[in-house]
Amino acid sequence: MRRQHPARIAVLVLGVLTASGCGVKTAGLDVRYPEASVTRSLLASAPPRRVEVLPVADRRADTRRIGTRDGSDIVTSRPVTDIVGEALLLEVKKNGHTVTGDRKDVILAGAVEEFRLDVVGGYSSRQYVGRVVLAVTLADPRSGETLLIRRYVGISRRVVDKDSDNSWRGVMDVALARTMHDFATDPELASVMARLLTAFNP
Repeated sequence: MRRQHPARIAVLVLGVLTASGCGVKTAGLDVRYPEASVTRSLLASAPPRRVEVLPVADRRADTRRIGTRDGSDIVTSRPVTDIVGEALLLEVKKNGHTVTGDRKDVILAGAVEEFRLDVVGGYSSRQYVGRVVLAVTLADPRSGETLLIRRYVGISRRVVDKDSDNSWRGVMDVALARTMHDFATDPELASVMARLLTAFNP
């Protein structure tokens, strides 16, 4: 067999890596919803309910990344659906309700429609804009009837002089917190939860 020249092999390998999109992602941002941020709110005004929280769906147009910066992808260290699902569980539990799949009073389904970080460049600074949009559906576990469909939006803006992962993560943390605040303080959601029948009651 004819031996390939090392330089030619290097060029071939580089071409494969470039075509596959390797080396264009930033380190994953560890976006979180701190438990300390959760406070009892309007959602707690409903009697304690048994809630089945379904796995969060991902309806984003681009599920590979949450944004771009100088040609590189901005990604999260964990799946976006896990981040938002964890936040939903915290809000439901901290507001006095039980998360369970047994003898549930209501089914809560969430879907992430946006989880995005935009970077706007300036002469001496940059503005980060984080946006989180969550669609929530409540359903009756007995009849399957849809009881409520709502959409919650959280937006955060920050101007910084120096780029850093901490700044990016902080913007997304705040955007997520504002989305969850809207969820927990929604009077229509609290009203539906208050009107629910307890599981298996006539």
